[in-house]
Amino acid sequence: MSDIEESRVTALVEEPVRDVGTETESVGDELFAILDSLPETRRWRAEILDGETITLSPTPIGLHQENVYLLSEQLRPCLPKEHRAEGNLEIRLPALGRSVVPDLFIAPVAVLRTPEHSIPPDDVLLAAEIVSPGSTRADRTVKPGIYAQALIPCFVLVDPLEGVTSVFSRPEKDEYKSIQKYRFGETFKIADPFEVEVDSGDFLTYD
Repeated sequence: MSDIEESRVTALVEEPVRDVGTETESVGDELFAILDSLPETRRWRAEILDGETITLSPTPIGLHQENVYLLSEQLRPCLPKEHRAEGNLEIRLPALGRSVVPDLFIAPVAVLRTPEHSIPPDDVLLAAEIVSPGSTRADRTVKPGIYAQALIPCFVLVDPLEGVTSVFSRPEKDEYKSIQKYRFGETFKIADPFEVEVDSGDFLTYD
């Protein structure tokens, strides 16, 4: 595996899925139970992206994290009062049977001060992902649908492989109705759920 390659490992439910019509515990409940029982590790990030498996992704490389930092630093001065950026907590969506750990998301401080490892999506204003070589499908295709279903108002996708930032807004059902794309180097604006202007000139590619 190269220094910038990320592999994805899935952990399947070991027992056959039970008939949720006759059992009190659904496959989603089983996956959440497995997720909560995983040992803590600095090497892996665990998510439920398809409702059937637990996806484990290695901790990201430095170039990836530098892009997270660059985006976070530009968002921070414009955040609503009593909100801050977070990059480690899980956003759990029991109704969808999904669990995601965004590279960056914005939520109220009061919500983030939780004794749990996860929060609900209700108060999340914005989520952001930085595309990695081993997670292109998840970041570009799967996660926008999850965040739209969670009704998170804005999703920002920074893609160092293509040198493009995509801003998704107006979530409806399982998709965002508005998608605006900007080449690295362009300045773009986010108007909702808070106003901010982002200069992507310092975003790093993986070349």
